[in-house]
Amino acid sequence: MARSERVGKRNERANRRELSRVLQFSWESVFRCAMHKHHAGGFRFQQDITDELSLGGFTLGVTLGWNSSAGEILRNILNASGTEIGLIGGILNAGACVGAVLTPFFLKYFNHIAVMSLAMPGLVVGWTFICCAGQEVLLFLIGRFLCGMSGGAFCILTPIYIAEIADRKSRERLLVYFHLLINCGIMYAFLASHILNEYESIWRYNITCAVTCFVVALVNLLPKSPLYHLSKNNEIKAEESLKWYRGQTYEEVEIKELKYLASHSRKIAVNVFKNRRVASSFLACFFAFLTQQLSGINIMIFYALTLFNIGGSGDLTGSELTVLIGGMQILSCFLTMGLINILGRRILLITSSILMGLFLTLLGWFYELRNQDPEYDDIYFWMPPTWTILLFVTFSAGVGPISWALLGDTFPMQIREAAAACVVCFNWLLSLIATLTFGEMLDTLGVSKTMWLFACFCWAAGALCALFLKDTRAHSLAKIQVSFGIEDEQVPGNGVEHT
Repeated sequence: MARSERVGKRNERANRRELSRVLQFSWESVFRCAMHKHHAGGFRFQQDITDELSLGGFTLGVTLGWNSSAGEILRNILNASGTEIGLIGGILNAGACVGAVLTPFFLKYFNHIAVMSLAMPGLVVGWTFICCAGQEVLLFLIGRFLCGMSGGAFCILTPIYIAEIADRKSRERLLVYFHLLINCGIMYAFLASHILNEYESIWRYNITCAVTCFVVALVNLLPKSPLYHLSKNNEIKAEESLKWYRGQTYEEVEIKELKYLASHSRKIAVNVFKNRRVASSFLACFFAFLTQQLSGINIMIFYALTLFNIGGSGDLTGSELTVLIGGMQILSCFLTMGLINILGRRILLITSSILMGLFLTLLGWFYELRNQDPEYDDIYFWMPPTWTILLFVTFSAGVGPISWALLGDTFPMQIREAAAACVVCFNWLLSLIATLTFGEMLDTLGVSKTMWLFACFCWAAGALCALFLKDTRAHSLAKIQVSFGIEDEQVPGNGVEHT
């Protein structure tokens, strides 16, 4: 009797596993059929897929934007010191650095979609700590650190995966989506804070932000990239994946180019580290993120509500101004998508860095006038919100999206993930240093001189980035790979070779 019970239980477990497998397959099939219902193999379909791939950026944006309002509330309900508030905001950067370092190791054993899925539990656990923290600063720190780890992983995985599945004509526009979704997440956090309007408690705001981490699960429904299948020598699956992402009309030469890329993805040549073009790619990325972080943008996002309440926001409340800035950043990203294939990354980045420096200079000028005579605050009340909005608009129209886009197609296949991890780690480390030293800079230099220093950083780093940045408009990934000249080979089927 006992034996028959054991057999029955084994059969029951086997049936449950089979049912689970069938349900998962059915759900994925329904999703893919629904997507293919409108699948024309063009830019619109790739747009929809890129939206889904960039959901990790959305959760990162929510985590970034959360600190703006939460910092003010925590100051009220915890009587937290400025140092503790600074640590709660800044530790996200430390977590992102750790996540960036760990991601290449996970990619040795899992594909990009699987690693994105593995990042989701970190978000869930992190937000659970934040929601259950109550008045314990340590729990907030642990939660923010874990959320940062997941965010750091998405910063590497998303741009690289988008570059893999996008066609050469759409790639530069689609790579803007990661920054767009970050801005959407920031806007979500700002809007939730404005609607909830909490000053005495934070639990509703925490839960409203926490639920967004579950959207990352949608990436599980996407097929693996063609390049991944080719790296496993599965050409049939690669062609199926390419047809799914591009439609039946994809160019035959693309599969040959992807084979070429796959053959180099695991083959590290010694001379790759001595290559001048590779060094230029690193410098372009480093200077792009220097422009981003040393402009003070992330600091303003972390402490937006506090800065606007203290520094002035015209006729708007600080909360209303954060929502307006969030919306304008999103619109700026759409502007970038329309212009990037026409003007190219270099022109957009130069224009963006020049204008960012200009608006930072004007902000500093206003604060200098106000220090000399407080009456200027009443006369020029419109200046702080105007220059701040324009600063964020110009950032999201150039430096912001281009910084992340560079990670997708700037490095050779041999070191792509490792190089992107180094750059992302550098970015978040720089953000951490800027966040922790911002208060001391204000005390030492004053607000106006700090703004002017940020402006100088913008102009200098933007100019240096433009110097090393290469125009890759309408270039396939294979053509970009050949341009490094690491190996004297010709890309099969398209006649592109290194010269």
